[in-house]
Amino acid sequence: MQVFLACSTRTSRWLRVAGCLVAATGFMADAGAVVTIITGYTGVRTLTMRVGTPVAGTVDTVQFDVVGATTGNSLPAAASVIGNGTPIAASSGGVAITIDMKVNNGNIIQPFSMTVTSPTALTCASGGCGGTTIPFSTISWVVSPAPSGANAAFDIQNGTFAGGTTQSLNTFAIGGGITTIPFAATVNFSSIMSFSYANTTAFPAGNYSGTVTYTATLP
Repeated sequence: MQVFLACSTRTSRWLRVAGCLVAATGFMADAGAVVTIITGYTGVRTLTMRVGTPVAGTVDTVQFDVVGATTGNSLPAAASVIGNGTPIAASSGGVAITIDMKVNNGNIIQPFSMTVTSPTALTCASGGCGGTTIPFSTISWVVSPAPSGANAAFDIQNGTFAGGTTQSLNTFAIGGGITTIPFAATVNFSSIMSFSYANTTAFPAGNYSGTVTYTATLP
């Protein structure tokens, strides 16, 4: 995640989202719904996750524009919104997260988990903000489409970055009659995470940066 304050009167904030690709095999298909489960799979056991732009090595940037007071030669000062408690939605749009999981028959329960790791704070990179930091817990997300239907419990839920730790986004077991996700299944997740900045504190202008990493595992 990065935060950029272009000058003393404008703040822009970036969230850098890094995808972790694990056991990439086969073709990644977008699900037609939030979570889809198809039984009858008999091929190789695989897990693929895509975060953001589907180009290898790309780290997507989410930007927040938090405007401060400005003046012109003959124009009135614009109202400042920095630190006024009004959440700021990312101007760059949401980030797509897609997971394709294929599990063949087996007699051992398969635990799936998805986590996100974030630093404690966004740190000042340049622009005069000195040693100022912005807590990562000021950034939240909303998932769309909203989880619904019989598979809603298996989807990513709305939340807020904890900051300085790894937090669970999704976890469940696959196998037999233990869950509603059986063996020999293809499971697809397809969601958009839209981010917002709490904007409860007026921080000094400058460039702030940080990175979050998403990880999916199927041991």
